[in-house]
Amino acid sequence: MRTHLAYFIAAFAAGCIAALAARAAWFQPYVDHSGHPAAPAYSQMVTNPSAPAVDPHAGHTSPAAPAAPAAAPASEAKPAADPHAGHGAMKTGVPVNTVCAICGMDVDPSIKPATYKGKLVGFGCRMCPPKFAADPERYGPAALENRVVSN
Repeated sequence: MRTHLAYFIAAFAAGCIAALAARAAWFQPYVDHSGHPAAPAYSQMVTNPSAPAVDPHAGHTSPAAPAAPAAAPASEAKPAADPHAGHGAMKTGVPVNTVCAICGMDVDPSIKPATYKGKLVGFGCRMCPPKFAADPERYGPAALENRVVSN
């Protein structure tokens, strides 16, 4: 009995070590910084020299740049142009509720919110948006009050 236990412990330990070694070999921290702000104090913590450079303006469309005017005197110098001009407003609204009015789960940010009376309403699961669309007057007021509709 003791030998079986010893073999089990030895095999378990060897498996744990093999799993940790494989995970360490495949782990690449901070390869993709999508979603992180590029603030100077924060960028020092997430800098990874092996990560490819990502253009923050990739995928955006902007109008063609106007022809550059002749250089103005220093007294008429204009402020630097906004690098985000022409991109259009990004829809980054935050839902007014943190709890889904239909299922009671926390609002999932990956699910597209709906608009009710000019405000964004978030959902807890993929089955909730169709229910909300079918009866917004039932679930909308509860969502604005951040409560669950009792059935």
